[in-house]
Amino acid sequence: MSEIGEVATSLTLPSGLVLPNRLVKAAMAESLAKNGRAGPELVKVYEKWGQGEWGAIMTGNVMVDERYMGSPQDTTVQSKNSVEIDTWQRIARGIKAKGALALMQINHPGRQSRAGAGSRGFLQKNLAPSAVSLNFGTGVVVKTLVKVLFGTPAEMSTIQIQTLINQFADAAKFAQQVGFDGVTIHAAHGYLLSDFLSPKTNTRTDAYGGTPEKRARVIVEIIEAIREVVSTNFSISVKMNSSDQQYDAGSDAVLKQVDVLVSHGVDFLEISGGSYENPRMMRGDEVPAKSERTQKREAFFLDFALAVRERHPDLHLMLTGGFRTRTGMNSALQTKGCDMIGIGRPAATVPDFPRSVIGIGAKRDISDAEAGLQMQKVETPWLLKHLPFPELQRVLVGGAETMHYGQKIGEMAKA
Repeated sequence: MSEIGEVATSLTLPSGLVLPNRLVKAAMAESLAKNGRAGPELVKVYEKWGQGEWGAIMTGNVMVDERYMGSPQDTTVQSKNSVEIDTWQRIARGIKAKGALALMQINHPGRQSRAGAGSRGFLQKNLAPSAVSLNFGTGVVVKTLVKVLFGTPAEMSTIQIQTLINQFADAAKFAQQVGFDGVTIHAAHGYLLSDFLSPKTNTRTDAYGGTPEKRARVIVEIIEAIREVVSTNFSISVKMNSSDQQYDAGSDAVLKQVDVLVSHGVDFLEISGGSYENPRMMRGDEVPAKSERTQKREAFFLDFALAVRERHPDLHLMLTGGFRTRTGMNSALQTKGCDMIGIGRPAATVPDFPRSVIGIGAKRDISDAEAGLQMQKVETPWLLKHLPFPELQRVLVGGAETMHYGQKIGEMAKA
């Protein structure tokens, strides 16, 4: 093992792909697309990250259906024309320039697709496993805003679910075509697949609801559909919430869903948390209560990762949220809380963040005290501090922080 610790060591995934180190640039909203299309700005950003000595680099959300987008600046890959193919090939090459694995995060926003995002008609409803609206609070003003921006989603038919499965498979096939090493299926943060997993938002009684295992069925079928159209060494991973379902429905239910995913051979599982309704990942001060053990190791969701590890000792885990120092990263790796360290906000501020953790080449003399990055707290805009609607304020403050780091990424594209 390197003197720098496990964070600097390579990792071989079940697919056979190798990460040169354990640091993964986690998915973040780049907010650089126009009409769903990636362009030169996105290429430039990923070329800069690609020079940063990461073990793997994950894209932000790539939506599988251009009708439904999380924001107008999200990317989608449905057109697959020559210009789009060339752009994504350049992104993949940029990511892999220094040996990082290129991973595309594919997603469907579900009921979190706001009005004006995507090409669907004004009267066309969002899709969800069940017709459960977003809940930002009980006030009349807040409810009216939610109704205008998101509406009440339509419960998906089995035909629509099959279409969704095919869309994810098509996106994965495209990712491999343009040079990516794998895809991460986004089933967290309150998006469509996350809503299938949760009993709060999935009240179905058919093959896709009713038990923890049935609520995970759509993801299983997506994994199987992807596997039919990609090569055997193409990485298929899943991102899922560690918190919302766990604490509300009992950890055993979520662990049963992990069991199902593991039985179908995911390359690794990324553990994260939060949603639009409860933006744990948007605000550094609104994360699940940490045990003393977790506080020492920095990670927001380490306790749940350790519970998964106990159940599945051979499963490769990626943990995203809260890591800032090499000491904290090595502690999580050494205790087997995770195998891969997901880094988000520091990557938006310092694109070559791994250099501040493990150094470069033979020059690896960074001390533990210096290795890492302490983030400055993002100041809440004055207007948001004085909103008379606490529920809405919480969401908007989280959104303001996300926008702050999106602006940092935008600055990378212009530099």
